[in-house]
Amino acid sequence: MKVLLLGYYGYGNFGDELMRMSIEDFFAKFKIDYTIALPKRISRDTVSRFSLLEMIDATFDSDMLVYGGGGLLQDITSTKSFIYYASVIRLSLLLNKPVILFGNSLGPVKKAIDRYMLRSILKNKKVYVFARDLISYRYAKYLNQNAVLSCDPSVRYLKKVALDKEKVEKKYDLILIPKKSEDAERYNILKKYFENIIICPSQETDIPVSKKIAKNLNCELFEDISNIDDVLTCILSSKFIISERFHPSLVGGYFGIPFISLENSKAERFFRRYTDRKEIFTKNLTDVGERIEKVKKDPIRLKEIMDKEAEESYKQLFKLMIRLKND
Repeated sequence: MKVLLLGYYGYGNFGDELMRMSIEDFFAKFKIDYTIALPKRISRDTVSRFSLLEMIDATFDSDMLVYGGGGLLQDITSTKSFIYYASVIRLSLLLNKPVILFGNSLGPVKKAIDRYMLRSILKNKKVYVFARDLISYRYAKYLNQNAVLSCDPSVRYLKKVALDKEKVEKKYDLILIPKKSEDAERYNILKKYFENIIICPSQETDIPVSKKIAKNLNCELFEDISNIDDVLTCILSSKFIISERFHPSLVGGYFGIPFISLENSKAERFFRRYTDRKEIFTKNLTDVGERIEKVKKDPIRLKEIMDKEAEESYKQLFKLMIRLKND
């Protein structure tokens, strides 16, 4: 069996690299041969995602294409990005290769032409969707019976390291994971509720605003984010998480660390299947004090259910891959 694995990999983004590490661990365990598409080719088992010839060759040589998690099929971040991922799927289907969207979320898609492309992809019987949130699952299921509700791919890696990571010393009262923003001063209110704060960007584009926030709050900055395991350890060394990125909130929910997701629709969509609590989501920090107290008293603890879902999802993935290989 030979797989072409594609995701937003190779850019050092915390969540995407967690998902990549999980899926590569899964492939290694079951001795699945794979090629991974990265920004540039770095070894025999990688191809440049920007080289048309390399992508065509890798697709042709593979039995199937696997999209390894994330919100790849959306045009809010970038229409070019949506077109790229949709085009690779179309290339695979043109070459009669099945496509597995594993642990993906779908949308939002604003442009009419992009919505048409997404619908046409999802309607194809050679496309198999493992949706990580209810909205994506229901939409995919409406168009294609080859759709199931699955885990986020990263949970497999979190389970693998859980025993060691649960021993991490709690050194910080709060870890703040911001995203690119023009208003670095809006976070100053957090000094009212937390003393020992650390700022940790989860991707390179968030480093400049993280530096400004750390300066304003006169607090520590975790800047070397090249090692994903170190970033995870930093998150787990905190007693409370406030994150504008999705996966740090997922880490909080998994390990039972109190967290608040700030202005992140991905997190809202994902956690909707587990809880109807409103205090863990907010669009601003004006009433954050009340939310902090509620979440501290009763943190969400999802490890057991997430582990069970991940085991079942990866089992379904393996069975599907075997079937597609033998068809």
